[in-house]
Amino acid sequence: MRWIMNRPSIFPFFLAMSSLMTSYVFAAHLPGRSPLQAKPVIGLIDEVLELFPDTKLNQPVKRLTVHTARNTIVGVHVMMTGLQGTERIRFSESGRNGQPTPGVRWYRMIDVPVAENTGLDRNTEKYSGKINPYVIRRAPFRIYDPLLPVSSPIASDSVSLALRMEVPIDSASAPGEYTHRISIEFGDLTESLEFTVVVHRAIAPPVTRSTISYINWHSIDNICSAHGVEKWSEPFWTMLAKYAKMMARGRQNAFWFNWPDYFKIDGAGNVSEFRRDRLERYIRVFLNAGLTTIHGAPMFGRRNWTTTDMLLFVPTADGKDVDAVSAKAKRMLTQMTQRIIAMMKENRWEGSWVQGVFDEPEDAFVARYREIITLLRGLKPDMKILEATMTMNVSGLVDVWCPQVQEYQANQEFFEKRKAAGDKVWVYTCLSPGGPWLNRLLDEERLRQVYIGWACSKFDIQGFLHWGGNFHTSKPFEELVRFHMEGQYLPAGDSHILYPLHEGPLSSHRFEAHRIGMEDYELLAQLKSHDASRAQQIIAQVLQGFDKYSKDVSKYRATRRLLLDAVDEYTQR
Repeated sequence: MRWIMNRPSIFPFFLAMSSLMTSYVFAAHLPGRSPLQAKPVIGLIDEVLELFPDTKLNQPVKRLTVHTARNTIVGVHVMMTGLQGTERIRFSESGRNGQPTPGVRWYRMIDVPVAENTGLDRNTEKYSGKINPYVIRRAPFRIYDPLLPVSSPIASDSVSLALRMEVPIDSASAPGEYTHRISIEFGDLTESLEFTVVVHRAIAPPVTRSTISYINWHSIDNICSAHGVEKWSEPFWTMLAKYAKMMARGRQNAFWFNWPDYFKIDGAGNVSEFRRDRLERYIRVFLNAGLTTIHGAPMFGRRNWTTTDMLLFVPTADGKDVDAVSAKAKRMLTQMTQRIIAMMKENRWEGSWVQGVFDEPEDAFVARYREIITLLRGLKPDMKILEATMTMNVSGLVDVWCPQVQEYQANQEFFEKRKAAGDKVWVYTCLSPGGPWLNRLLDEERLRQVYIGWACSKFDIQGFLHWGGNFHTSKPFEELVRFHMEGQYLPAGDSHILYPLHEGPLSSHRFEAHRIGMEDYELLAQLKSHDASRAQQIIAQVLQGFDKYSKDVSKYRATRRLLLDAVDEYTQR
């Protein structure tokens, strides 16, 4: 895959061959129809509905209307079936006065494989051997996810093809109804479709003024390997800025930095070099893109998941492991922390900084965790500690709790008490939970990604974290289910929600669905500030918990319209 990504001219051919073979397999199973005999059918698909290469358009939608706030992006998907795989497809959009709408963008939706289904509890079904009845489809199958920017015309390469059209809605747009006429042409066929956008007075705030924190952890090593750039070189900084811009587009407003990238430590545990200039430049890349929260990544971790060893994961010149509570570790931590504190203070970033210490602490680690937090608080008493927590025995040590969604819901009373005590509560998902729970995996409804924002609003949760921004393998378009550890595989899509192309990161259907949900969170927050009970009544129409929600897209759309109408009442024209 890497040699393909380093040769962008070859990438479309690779996609064409992959999609062609898959689509012909699907077509072979259509009763009484071969790829060459199929009649082309074209229809509009709601952008919050999952879409497959073999989606059937039995009753193709030619006109679709959606309601939206301002300061956002509205998308619609155009599905084509019954193709021969040889067509040259032209597409265009025209708005008022028959002219193209400024800022409209087109994407080709790329299908990726789901080799195994998500488990009923976690990982894939192989983990516990239990069948998960909540998946959208039994594996193996292919589903559209990456979004490849394109311009007209494009070559058909299979019996089906999906496009995405996006319309930007500016914050200054006049409320009203806007009809976008879509034309699809190939051969002697011309299809006209209508996508109507009803723009409300309601305005989604810019990402810089988001009221919920949202982070996807990212790998800068994967950025380097996937895009062929050398770490810390000028091409690297250019590529990092593209990732930051993509994150902000998706309403991600928090980003992390890893301590080992900026320190060199001698064999005795003393800081021999601090690349402050590098760290400051790194942070500014994200701040300049509109992200606002600086998350220091956890610097302690397990040796592995079968022991209770706790190590400081910052390399030293002697190459030896550093026990978390050894004198050497404390010396290293003190010297590094002092330098980070000074840098944050001098740049006036202290109020934007939250620091992780040990990812997913459990009871066996609490005593050592407390010892480390005591050291850190001795250096900076008001240091804010954010932790993905797997124990409730760290009260007084953690400022921002981040349990998995099912653990939050099972222990809601505890977390409400922590809020009352002044702590904040985020939630996270990862390879867990499976089953009916909200997550962002490929064999789940796209509405589940949308509803993350709604559930966070229902429970007054202040942030969402996911580890899998771009932690893909060297085959990001092929290995969506990937090896994790002995007997465990990561479920489809857990490792990455962005895909690398040589020129930069690609968004995905899941990433856009998650963005929509985060925008909904902001609209709900606006309504709550005026009428909290009405906001909760609206939420209850489609969602009652992280594991209980409506899967009906039309019901979601109707409920979202109620939300927009309600926010309109408190929005000046």
